Amino acid sequence: METIWQDIRYGIRSLVKSPGFTVVVVLTLALGLGANSAIFSVVNAFLLRPLPVQNPEQLTVLGVKHEGNMDAHPISYLDYQDYRAHSEAFSDMSGFLLGFVGLSTGGRAERMVVSFVTPNYFTMLGLEPGLGRLILPSEGQKLGADPVLVLGYSYWQKRFGGDPNVVGMVVHVNGQPFTIVGVVPKRFHGTYAVAELDGYLPLGMNDLSGESKGFYTERDSHSLSVLGRLKPGVSLAQGQASLSVIAAQLEKQYPDTNKGATIHVYPENRSRPNPSNAESSPLLATVFLLLTGLVLLVACFNVANLLLVRATLRQKELAIRAALGAGRARLLRQLLTESVMLAVMGGAGGIALGWWASRLLGSIRIPGDLPFRFDFGVDWRVFGYVSTAALLTGVVVGLLPALRASRANLNETLREGGRGTSGGAERHRARNILVVAQVAGSVVLLVAAGLFVRSLRAAQNLDLGFRSQNVLNLSMDTSELGYDKTRGKTFYHELERRVRALPGVTSASLAATVPLGYNNESDYVSGEGQEVVPGKRRPTAGYNVVGSDYFPTMGIPIVKGRAFTAEDTETSRPVTIVNEFMARRFWPGQEAIGKRFTAAEQKGISLEVIGVCRDGKFTWIFDEPGMYFFLSNEQQFKPGRTLQVRTQIPPESMSPAIQAEIRTLAPDLPTYDVLTMEQVVQGPNGFFLLRMGALFAGALGGLGLVLAIVGVYGVVSYATSQRTHEIGIRMAIGAERGDILKMILRQGLVLVFIGLGMGLVAAFAVSRSVANYLFGISAKDPVTFGGVALILMLVAVVACFIPANRATRVDPMIALRYE
Repeated sequence: METIWQDIRYGIRSLVKSPGFTVVVVLTLALGLGANSAIFSVVNAFLLRPLPVQNPEQLTVLGVKHEGNMDAHPISYLDYQDYRAHSEAFSDMSGFLLGFVGLSTGGRAERMVVSFVTPNYFTMLGLEPGLGRLILPSEGQKLGADPVLVLGYSYWQKRFGGDPNVVGMVVHVNGQPFTIVGVVPKRFHGTYAVAELDGYLPLGMNDLSGESKGFYTERDSHSLSVLGRLKPGVSLAQGQASLSVIAAQLEKQYPDTNKGATIHVYPENRSRPNPSNAESSPLLATVFLLLTGLVLLVACFNVANLLLVRATLRQKELAIRAALGAGRARLLRQLLTESVMLAVMGGAGGIALGWWASRLLGSIRIPGDLPFRFDFGVDWRVFGYVSTAALLTGVVVGLLPALRASRANLNETLREGGRGTSGGAERHRARNILVVAQVAGSVVLLVAAGLFVRSLRAAQNLDLGFRSQNVLNLSMDTSELGYDKTRGKTFYHELERRVRALPGVTSASLAATVPLGYNNESDYVSGEGQEVVPGKRRPTAGYNVVGSDYFPTMGIPIVKGRAFTAEDTETSRPVTIVNEFMARRFWPGQEAIGKRFTAAEQKGISLEVIGVCRDGKFTWIFDEPGMYFFLSNEQQFKPGRTLQVRTQIPPESMSPAIQAEIRTLAPDLPTYDVLTMEQVVQGPNGFFLLRMGALFAGALGGLGLVLAIVGVYGVVSYATSQRTHEIGIRMAIGAERGDILKMILRQGLVLVFIGLGMGLVAAFAVSRSVANYLFGISAKDPVTFGGVALILMLVAVVACFIPANRATRVDPMIALRYE
């Protein structure tokens, strides 16, 4: 133990004597480890950190797949009841829905984001209340029964100031009296990955607006998120097998709705709560962890090169220590101790940088009023990950220099001094290999960054099928004030009339959903007169309910037929407008106008096509072209609407005037998601994920490039300084400056070209793993690969030219006296 402390004390003195070297190494490792810390904190928040509930490792998420939708998605309420009643592998299951309600109290109304939960939700999670009590297993068993409300902790603090007397208070939710019975514990934010819920209501109250749409009666109404708790000792595979047996029985029992449907079980922390996340999120997390790992690897190559140089310069010192009796193992341990100390300091810097970066990421705000919560704090998992990475880095980067330095020839080193330690191609081979590896790693990082950045640009130049410029959205829901259908329609008609009369307004319309918004809807559809193939599921189509001026307001062209008019009322024939894809799919080679189809949620009513509009990105930016149709506001009333206003002036400047009109008509009606359409396009279903991917990849690529260029410059500069004597001889016998310049450039650029070639090959293989996350470009995009090669060659030439140019200015007489 005493010798270890001696090594540490000696290492401290040695590093203090070389402050420049120490600072460069620590900063290099801190950058590499900081990038890893930041990305791992994101992965930890989404995939590793368990819910703060009882035995979270037993929790699973259930998802169903079927023909026509092979992405795992929520299940139906009726299927949930069967799975819960008959599965022997699960101790319990609970379900929940995300919803929006209006809470009114004290003369003030506002929207809440709530979760409608099954009665056993809190007991299954094993949660104790933070205040009062939670929803009881006996509550919410019947539709509309037990109007109780449990508040989220943050919402309790924000809306009620943390008043403990809130328990027992009667408030109005969507115009109906509810009793606040308790508050969830502070640590529990809900079972959604990035949303902090404002409150919890019994599932039986999810029909507050009268729009359950067969939730309780239709087996193919797949909208219930379901958590299952495995029994102690039961594996995920056993749980999957248990539910698969039940799924097969349901398929036989209900072939019309469950034909081909398969149930799948996923770990809760990989889904949270959408089961489709379990298949995509780990892959994306792995890609970015590999990229940050590559950044750390490039940093390691850089540091290893610096340590090799330092070890070469210290060979005489080590030889003297060996002559005084230090064995090779002792010298090896001393050098490894110093490299580990450097890595520990780099790790501390990395955690600090990672903490700062995670705070920065946590401050990201997504457009809209949803209570998104990004908690990327550094916990013991992040600390353990970075600490382990730092220690391994210290050993890895120090091992090769330590081995080379500790086996140096004692007599030769003491006899030849500094000069003998520097010559010969053999002595530079290790450094050259590390430079090649640095360049290759940087190429992979830059290609990944280039692909994500070009993917973002391709998406931003995409024709979305609508014009997002100069459109303002204001959302509201008259059911939050308890308005019935008649009163709601009267309100919306008057609001449209008033807004259209405002100066600066070109047109205005109401819609149930906003393109690329978060409350998109879909339905099963069947073309009239078209036979459904036995064993095949009906296709699905997205849909929206819109007003007569919707298409000019959103800039969506009607290519055939007409738009909705005032004559399309509740008493006239039901009509619809379909997109071009749906017209081609249902009636290929035929005129779609006048054709009919039915939609499940329209209770089998035949809808007549009166118009065909252009295809567009109405649901998600990554969506492939699909079927979409529109219904008339007058024929399909929805209390929740978004007022969309096209303006002649900046749309945000119209917000005060429009909201004043809303307050005049309904003073207590809360408005939310007051956003321009361009802000919506930049949101979660639009370009947000692409922008974040481009930002992350670009930062990692830039960091890798900087590390690689510093490494190339350092090696070429060191190699040039070691050849000062040789350069002096060459110049003394007549070599021109251009010859010296070419010699030095060739030495550095050969390494760069080799690394570039190897990196392009590796990048070609790696790019295939991110192909599913690219938009509008190929994973083999020649512009990206060619651009990266050109950029790297240009900066490498500069990195090599600086020391080469400095070498040509050496005075031959001084160079001949060198060493």
